Amino acid sequence: MKKFFTLIAAVAMAASMNAQTLSFDTNYDKGQVPATISANGLVLTVVDTGNKMSVDENSQYFGTADSYKKFDKRLKSGGKSSSKNNLTLTLPSDGTLKVYARTGSSSATDRNVILTQDGTELINKIVLESEAVTVGMVGDDGNAKDTKVFPVISVPVKKGDVAITYPVNSINFYGFEFVAAGTTGISDIQAPKSSKDGATFNLLGQKVANDAKGIVIKNGKKFINK
Repeated sequence: MKKFFTLIAAVAMAASMNAQTLSFDTNYDKGQVPATISANGLVLTVVDTGNKMSVDENSQYFGTADSYKKFDKRLKSGGKSSSKNNLTLTLPSDGTLKVYARTGSSSATDRNVILTQDGTELINKIVLESEAVTVGMVGDDGNAKDTKVFPVISVPVKKGDVAITYPVNSINFYGFEFVAAGTTGISDIQAPKSSKDGATFNLLGQKVANDAKGIVIKNGKKFINK
């Protein structure tokens, strides 16, 4: 058990060293979003001369069914990109850029995010609600809840500026993550508290057989096996 927690701690340390994340921690009304937002070596330049952008609270998960991370706020573009509405992310070195974004309309099927660097289009991705997977999670109250996890846009990048555009209509950005070249790419691993994994543990956190006698924990709930 001690070795298990040591491994988790080591992975968490590697994640914090290798991944640089920029997310939003302050709410802003339309027209009040700062022109520059910086975090962990990343710099986001915001052009919003039309006063359309805002930041508000909205919790969402991104990743896969097996590994995901949660964001609690989003930057709403408030419309399609233009000379008056766009984003640029400045990166410290070569590596991989991950963009955590959802469409501004759940019914839209044509809204895309385009990443461009030095005049070259890196990716042109339509952001679809239908691409989310449903994961059974156990909430803080111990109850199971089906939660949507949305895919991540990931692309190799070079040091310098990456232009972020959304030419069709509004996109909601939850965060950006950069993994420098030559690192593991591990980033903010969140062990899923899944209601579907079926594993059984004793009070020491050790995995035991499903028919083990006594007080056990399964799917986040404690009960007695007789």
